[in-house]
Amino acid sequence: MVILTLNGNHASRLQHTENYPSMPTSGAPSYQLEDLKKNEKQPDTDGVGRFKPTADDDACFGLWNMYISQAHEYDKALLEGWKGDMDGILLFSALYSATLTALIVESYKKLQLDPADLTTSLLTTISLQLASISNGTTTTVGLSDTSFKPMTSSLICNMLWFLSLALALTCSLLATFVQQWTRDFLHKTTMRPSPVVQARVLAFSYFGLRRFGMHTFVDVIPILLHISLFFFFAGLVAFLLPVNLPLTILMACVLFIFVLVYSALTLHPLQSLDTPYRTPFSDLLWHVANGFFARRNNLASELSLTEAMVERSLHKSPDRDSRCMEFTMKSLNHDTELVPMFMAVSDALASPQTGGVRLANFGIVAPLIQSPNPENNMISRIHHFISVSGSLAGDPERRVRNLEHCLHALTSFGWLVVKHGAENVGSDYSQYPIFWFQRDLVELLSSSPSLPQGYLILTIAALQTSRVQGFRRCIEWMSEALSSSKTNTERLGDARSIFTNLSREDIDWISEKFTPQFDQLDSTLQNGCMSGMTETDAAALVQQAQEHIAQLMDMSRWKAALISVLSQFLSAAVDAALEPLEMTMSFDLIHTSIPRLEVFDQSLDVEEDEAQATYLLQSTSTEPGSVSPELFILVFKLLFSTKRALHFPGAVECRKIIYKYLNNCTTNQAKLLVESDPAHRLEECALLDLSSDGAGDLARRWILGLDTLYHSMGFNESVVPPRLLSFAKEIFRLIPTASTNFTQDRWWFCTSTDTERILCKDIIKKLEYLSRGYDISNSHDISSFITPTMSDIHALGQKLLPELPVPECPSPCSPDEYQHWITEIQDYVLSMHLLITAKYIRITSEDIRITVGDWNNIGFSTQMHHGHIYKTVQLQFANSVWKLVSRDPWKHGDSPKSVLFHHSLWRLSPHWCWVTDVGSAKILAKAIRRHKSDANFAGIVWYEQACLDRCMEVIRKAEIVEEEDEWKDEDDEEYDIEDEDKDKE
Repeated sequence: MVILTLNGNHASRLQHTENYPSMPTSGAPSYQLEDLKKNEKQPDTDGVGRFKPTADDDACFGLWNMYISQAHEYDKALLEGWKGDMDGILLFSALYSATLTALIVESYKKLQLDPADLTTSLLTTISLQLASISNGTTTTVGLSDTSFKPMTSSLICNMLWFLSLALALTCSLLATFVQQWTRDFLHKTTMRPSPVVQARVLAFSYFGLRRFGMHTFVDVIPILLHISLFFFFAGLVAFLLPVNLPLTILMACVLFIFVLVYSALTLHPLQSLDTPYRTPFSDLLWHVANGFFARRNNLASELSLTEAMVERSLHKSPDRDSRCMEFTMKSLNHDTELVPMFMAVSDALASPQTGGVRLANFGIVAPLIQSPNPENNMISRIHHFISVSGSLAGDPERRVRNLEHCLHALTSFGWLVVKHGAENVGSDYSQYPIFWFQRDLVELLSSSPSLPQGYLILTIAALQTSRVQGFRRCIEWMSEALSSSKTNTERLGDARSIFTNLSREDIDWISEKFTPQFDQLDSTLQNGCMSGMTETDAAALVQQAQEHIAQLMDMSRWKAALISVLSQFLSAAVDAALEPLEMTMSFDLIHTSIPRLEVFDQSLDVEEDEAQATYLLQSTSTEPGSVSPELFILVFKLLFSTKRALHFPGAVECRKIIYKYLNNCTTNQAKLLVESDPAHRLEECALLDLSSDGAGDLARRWILGLDTLYHSMGFNESVVPPRLLSFAKEIFRLIPTASTNFTQDRWWFCTSTDTERILCKDIIKKLEYLSRGYDISNSHDISSFITPTMSDIHALGQKLLPELPVPECPSPCSPDEYQHWITEIQDYVLSMHLLITAKYIRITSEDIRITVGDWNNIGFSTQMHHGHIYKTVQLQFANSVWKLVSRDPWKHGDSPKSVLFHHSLWRLSPHWCWVTDVGSAKILAKAIRRHKSDANFAGIVWYEQACLDRCMEVIRKAEIVEEEDEWKDEDDEEYDIEDEDKDKE
């Protein structure tokens, strides 16, 4: 049984790299081996020393599983790489050692005296002696020197070969060790099934592997083997030197070439990081150079060679990316294989956060749509895919999904081209196609009703926008050609060659002003291609062509073109009763596709026939259920893109549709419409129609629509928004001149009261500012603020309190006089405010189904007031309350009358101190007693009792005064009688 001691507090796993540097990379945590060793804690153990995971350890099950999945993936690749390297080293070293051993067997003999040489020397001596005896002479022949000294070349050869053999065998042994150690590593890390235990063993073993430099150990083995090979070749040269000089020279050349090639393979990756060549010495030199080569490649100096190669590969290269895309398209032989490519293109290009498309990826996908080879051109492949989609067998739902992906990819291409063209104005147009998308593709899409409509509408809009942009680019290109420094004849020829890209069928919009100019330009350029033309005639034709192009370049004509595209886009959505995907973003891309052209700028006008495309609102539904608010807003914006929006023959009907939509939509939907109308076209329509006679049902729709418009602009807010205030002032100014069709409508009184309420609420807020101690030392400053406020007070006072004068601010005045005036003007304004409140109560007391008035703000104003309210206003307020109470609102459940009575009316004041009129107090007391005496009385509501108490107090005070007056009258009568008696006497 193996007992494992595990590290219970291990550090996080180090960042793995392919060449496993001994030093940590910059920016990553630095783990010192000594610190790791010090931080190791002994695990909790039982009596026999076995580790048992605690409940806390088990709670980390998921975390450790994530660690194991990532660590095992890395370790598997690491150890398999080591194993493959060691297998190759073992095989090579075995063969190499066998070959080297055979050569050493021959070479080592030259290190000692050869017996055969000694025998030959003796035989030679004997032969000489015998020869001298036979001649009758005596010759003394001495033996040759038997001492032996090996040649230097033999010593060098054997020394190198024996070193080489020793290194090769050492490599084999070390490779065997590495294989054994990797097997042991895998065994230790997988012998326990528990993720907690397995993770701790894995971390403990891996950090030990790094701590003792096993990465470096493995890297040294191939270096030793390569050194052994160098020794072999050097020894071979030394071996052949005494044998044969030419053969020695040949092997020396081979050795030189080998060293040269090896050096090149070693140095080449240091210069070019994308090279596939590499030797073990490459990493060594990279490390020794201390980041010199990394800095030359604009990389961090602490990166290893492998990390540098990976980092360098991540740098963008448009040329390399385009070649990859071309290869991918070549590999997709069948149309059905294109569907994943459609999805990938959509993901690569779509980006709502960056204006719809990722323009940075243009260089990657541009080769896919501009290649002249149909097999490599994705637009051509999409065209074929859509053409044969109806004949493909299989699941219909899957076919629809595939077509959706296809159209989405085509839309992404379209928006990418449009965005690229809009942001690269003035670039060389010749490097890109005039038309990325051919006319037959648009015709195919338009004639394929089976395609998914939500995607098809967007796709056609994108392609048409791109074609309009391409048309204009072609005109600009011709303009540049006619303005070049070439001869007039050459200019006409260049312009004619560009014009051949265009056709009258490319003009997809109606324009009686654009088409004739286009035809005349065609005729002029054709005349310019006639042979035998003089330079003078060519100059005249160039001038004519430039005049035609100037007319064609008029921004109004291109505004008409984009209006036509927008109209077709929105019309298709309205007819299909759906909201296309990314509709608003597509709408914005269309009207911004031509730089320096503001489609919604009314100062840039179009012709009547061109403006017909903007009248789409006439056929648009007003039901939010059938047309989304976003779609209605875009149709509304299109209508007001020209000056004719308010005055064309169907303009009144269009405005009726706007009012009807406002009446049918929710407040939030109306707010969305208001926020999308920064030019205040809605107010312009309302003011125009209020000035008219309101014939037909225009007045009713106007009044109902105005109510929604008020609320969407912030009618219920505590502070009146500037836009609402400005609009209400204009409505208030026109109310006295409104025709009877408006004033006789049952809702007119409510509309006029809302308008008065808006003005009064704004005045109250301004008076609050004045009452907080406005600096009156600067008479000019105070006049500039008070004068417009007083103007509003006068205007509203003439309508609500015409019989009462408006308190005027004395100028100049002392602080006491100023504060006295503030009190008077607040009483006047709060009287108007209460009069408006009385109107709301009277409206609600009638048989209506809605609650009118912003009661939260109404109550806040009256609660804070402790001043005086004019008697006539108190009386009108009391009468309106009595009218409401006389309807017994507490009996009507959740009706507007009941809601007003229970939740708003009696919260107007906690003290009711401004009730001072006896007649008003009696009426209010009468109303409250009616409520209390009812059989369904459920208790006092809010400050109802306070109101009753105040009314009784006012009544009692009046009675006391009345009694005092009676007593005074009686005393006066007695005095008169006494005087008469005296006179008689």
